[in-house]
Amino acid sequence: MRSLSTTLLCLVAPAFVVMALHWGHDPVAAEARAPLIHREQGYVGSATCAACHPDHHASWRRTFHSTMTQLASPAIVLGRFEGQVVRYGRDAARPFRDGERFCIEVPAANGASRIAEVALTVGSRRYQQYFERQVRGSGAAFVRLPILWHVALQRWLPLETVFLGPDAEGLGEHASVWNENCIFCHNTGPIPRLLNLADPARGVEGGRFDSEVGELGIACEACHGPGSEHAARKRNPLVRYGGGDAHAIVDPKQVDQERAVGLCGQCHGARLPEPLARLDAWFTTGPTFRAGDRLAEHVRPIRRDTPVRGKADPELFSLRFWGDGTPRLTAYEFQGVTDSKCYRGGKLTCQSCHAMHTGDPRGQLRPDRPGNELCTQCHAEIGSAVAAHTHHRADSAGSSCVACHMPKIVFGILEVHRSHRIDNPDPSRDAEAGRPHACTLCHLDQNLAWSAAQMQRWWGERYRTPTRRADGAPLELADAAANLLAGDAAARAVAANAFGERGVVIGPGFEAAARAWLAVTMGDGYPSVRLLARRSLLALEARSSYGIGDLVRAVDHLADADARRRDVFALLDRIATGARGRAAVPATTALLDADFRLQLPAVVRLTDLQGRNLIAIGE
Repeated sequence: MRSLSTTLLCLVAPAFVVMALHWGHDPVAAEARAPLIHREQGYVGSATCAACHPDHHASWRRTFHSTMTQLASPAIVLGRFEGQVVRYGRDAARPFRDGERFCIEVPAANGASRIAEVALTVGSRRYQQYFERQVRGSGAAFVRLPILWHVALQRWLPLETVFLGPDAEGLGEHASVWNENCIFCHNTGPIPRLLNLADPARGVEGGRFDSEVGELGIACEACHGPGSEHAARKRNPLVRYGGGDAHAIVDPKQVDQERAVGLCGQCHGARLPEPLARLDAWFTTGPTFRAGDRLAEHVRPIRRDTPVRGKADPELFSLRFWGDGTPRLTAYEFQGVTDSKCYRGGKLTCQSCHAMHTGDPRGQLRPDRPGNELCTQCHAEIGSAVAAHTHHRADSAGSSCVACHMPKIVFGILEVHRSHRIDNPDPSRDAEAGRPHACTLCHLDQNLAWSAAQMQRWWGERYRTPTRRADGAPLELADAAANLLAGDAAARAVAANAFGERGVVIGPGFEAAARAWLAVTMGDGYPSVRLLARRSLLALEARSSYGIGDLVRAVDHLADADARRRDVFALLDRIATGARGRAAVPATTALLDADFRLQLPAVVRLTDLQGRNLIAIGE
């Protein structure tokens, strides 16, 4: 039998909890006092959630979602503000410290320079961008500064060099205002509060804002919905401990498929308000979608055929997709998923593969479904006999579900990512769409006709042999070489990345050629493509040295055109020398002579085709 004291303690404990919540530290108030934070529209902040859900809060805090947007401070800023001058074209920038202040000396409109103080940071995994606060009349705006810190490279990069665009003349082409762009997806509960919406001068003077967010970064309420009602109910001990009340919060695992995918699609799917008349409201009170809603009732996802308004570039949206409508930039994962048979005819949601509170924060893949189990949890019959399905060894890269059905063909944040459109490789479709083909992203020495022949032998005549390439390159050329030398910038970036991937196949007659193709690409007109080519060439050299590693490491992908030209020819000479006596005779389609010298006229004819495929894609 319980003692009287124990019984009394059980009765009064809930009362002490209520008293502590009422008179103790109030996390809602503490968080709300921070700069840029509001407590409107039902948002209460993650500190409130942590009081009852410490484990979930801690696992979220480990993710890069939590550090997406932060106020600048010594503990947050990753870049080296040490006074180093970052030169690009005609301009220069200089990051430096002034006590506790982080500053960047940037070009000014009058040809001189000015000092910008970093107030806000965006990003923490691959690179970190910096924003200054500019006062604009009765409001303000956070404006992106022209250089960013790349975490892996541990160096400063001009913004112009991290997107899919050609070399620029200087800094400043990618200036962006946080209040009208980043605020929507890199924060929780955004209220842009544009003050001069109706002012005709706004197009010249820029927007004036009094922006606030429920929380900086992507926090609990982005996925679970505003928490004020839930928190208020759970403060009642009869509700909290009795368990008899609806919890008034969204559980992504308990909503239907459309709503579950929409939770992620609100940010991982570039979109426009639906109807478009809501655009003014977006810039004042913020987006209308809340977790648990149907996303289609609030927005229209941007697709290849989405009309462009006004005088904007007519290809503004179409260039973000391959010719068959498959997204080729990040932030279009929602479009990829919802175009997939696994979604349209199955039960796929984002949480089929991803876990927000467990596993490695880099990718957030479910740790309980390693490797192919992400797919075979539904496709059990294939999982029981993988090799029979793939015609590759079960333990090889050729039997990786995602390598074939979610290939790395998506560019973003200076990296190449997996497509979220789950489909089958199709050599004819891919050739006509200018889309890199999954099979030849692994078999880098093969052309699309070879892939079609293999697929016809294994799976039937529904796979047609290609008759033309969108880029105009010869069909007999290895697909990777054609994409790398003749494709548009997105295709070149994808191909450049592929050569550095683990498990790729490069036949004996192409080993020297692959290095030569990458060396040529290190002179590409797009800095992001050059960087990927340099990285892959170093990866090949690490696997089998041709004695070029020192030269490759010495190449700066941001050097001027003359320096790049000298570097490319020096590399080609060293590759030819290193190949002699160790590499097989070049294949007839390898674009190398028997002495491993580049067939320059043939390569120039291919690179000239890039002029037919010029693109420039920002964010």
